[in-house]
Amino acid sequence: MVKKIKSLDEMPIDMLEAVKRGFIHRGLLPRKYRRNSQLEDHRSQKLNTEKSKPENPEPNDSDLEIIDSQPGSQEAAKDPDEPEPGETHEKLIELTEKAQDILFTADTVFPFTIFPDTITLDREKLTVVDRFFFRVAKVITVPISSMISADANVGPFFGSVHMTSKYFVDNAHSVNFLWRRDAEEIHRLLQGFIIAQEKGLDVSDVDKEDLCALLHDLGHGTSK
Repeated sequence: MVKKIKSLDEMPIDMLEAVKRGFIHRGLLPRKYRRNSQLEDHRSQKLNTEKSKPENPEPNDSDLEIIDSQPGSQEAAKDPDEPEPGETHEKLIELTEKAQDILFTADTVFPFTIFPDTITLDREKLTVVDRFFFRVAKVITVPISSMISADANVGPFFGSVHMTSKYFVDNAHSVNFLWRRDAEEIHRLLQGFIIAQEKGLDVSDVDKEDLCALLHDLGHGTSK
């Protein structure tokens, strides 16, 4: 008499495997792949090796040579003479403060000039404002280091200053109908700056009053 099978556990092992393969073949059960034992050993060995390595290993000399040999692997060497961003900012602030330190300013005489012109000298630059009408002017500013020469024509009451700079149009500019004392003073200060630059002297750190007195004496000439 044939024994009735009530559960899968009572089926012979071969019969159970045959049924499983049939279900897998029909897609009713997922396929299970047997992994290669050698591949498993290789993966486990690799995992153990990675775990044994330090988190931040220091590169040896051979690694550094390989890195150096690769183009673009390192940033370009920084120029030691190149200033830091903070240092540039500080120098710009210092330069701006010095530019606000006005050494001399003068206006031309009314009514010889209906709209008076203005000449201003500070530690860093020379500024000339030529006015043509109310609130209409031409402003010329050149670095004091660009000045080549300065000449003054003086009379009993008035005077004029003729200046030469490589940044002036046609390299020259004139300011006429200044008071005599103003023409002489701006001429002496400009001549003092030019002589100091020719001698390679840095006068940026000299006190304002001392600087005006020294440049005045340095640029002093004979006048009638």
